[in-house]
Amino acid sequence: MSEQGAGNDETAPSADAAKEKPPFDFTSTHSSNLPALLKALNVSVLMTSYQASRLVMVRSDGEVINTHLRAFPRPMGLAVRSDRLVLGIWAQVLDFRRNDSGIDGSSPGEPTDALFVPRASHVSGMINVHDIAWGEGGLWAVNSTFSCLCNFHPDSSFVPRWQPYFVSELVAEDRCHLNGMAMRDGLPAYVTTFGKFDRPRAWRDWTEFDGTLMEVAGNRVLLDGLVMPHSPRWHRGEVYFCESGRGLVRALDPVSGSLRTVVALPGFTRGLAFLGSLMFVGLSQARISEAALRPPIADEVTECGLCVVDLTTGTVVARMAFTGDVTQIYDVALLEGSTWPEMLEWSDERVGEIYSF
Repeated sequence: MSEQGAGNDETAPSADAAKEKPPFDFTSTHSSNLPALLKALNVSVLMTSYQASRLVMVRSDGEVINTHLRAFPRPMGLAVRSDRLVLGIWAQVLDFRRNDSGIDGSSPGEPTDALFVPRASHVSGMINVHDIAWGEGGLWAVNSTFSCLCNFHPDSSFVPRWQPYFVSELVAEDRCHLNGMAMRDGLPAYVTTFGKFDRPRAWRDWTEFDGTLMEVAGNRVLLDGLVMPHSPRWHRGEVYFCESGRGLVRALDPVSGSLRTVVALPGFTRGLAFLGSLMFVGLSQARISEAALRPPIADEVTECGLCVVDLTTGTVVARMAFTGDVTQIYDVALLEGSTWPEMLEWSDERVGEIYSF
């Protein structure tokens, strides 16, 4: 696949900001077929990068890829529907609603087909929100700081709902690095952790990799010995998940116990989304920490970006790679029915002129 440059519309830094530090480079390339693919599927791809403090909206008009950037402090989990977008950031959960009445004139010269405006914010404190998803009881989130799954209520920072059997206390100690959550039939069904630990931040000084895939209903471990797993997702009768430290996406049949490797990719796999037989996988560069074991993927040449995988063949059919300063992707989500969405930031004057009643 040939590579093409992907334009972005990040506002240029002010002169004062430029003096303080060099501008962040969001440059990227992509396979030549990615614009037509997204247009044909009638979707856009949303990715979060906590390292770059950006939500990246990958948009296409069929000819060009545009990486539309919105700044947030430490953006992580995404929950996306055609009419709503919820984003977990540092100490908050932000709620955006679609209101296309504000499209006219919002982005002159651009084929904007969906507009998301701020509707609400919940201050959760720094609970280190990872995966989030809608289900029975409202919004569910992985609360890594307290090693639990939770909901939200206006009267509290969070409402704890479930925690692994090996975590003995509800304390702000990130004991096992609970990070991923897969929904099934409206409820959390599977989660991933970095280990079966019950002491403060034990996963940061581990002596061996012992990541888990757990079943929520039975509160039991289905798989262990995994290398830094993330992003479990229920799709077509299997639990797909990233074994990030190996650069793999794997799938488990929970009935037969059959485990298979779906694809091996050149990066720290994290962030999964599906559309029929296509799987969208986020890639990050391997991070090396002196306090942790070196994951196998650290010995490989890695990249940061996105791969589109055909599940029928297990092959990569399209891709995008950041070539500048973006090195980490956390979550990947698809916005169906829109190829060129726009999101208004909270400080945008247009927020005061768009109503829903």
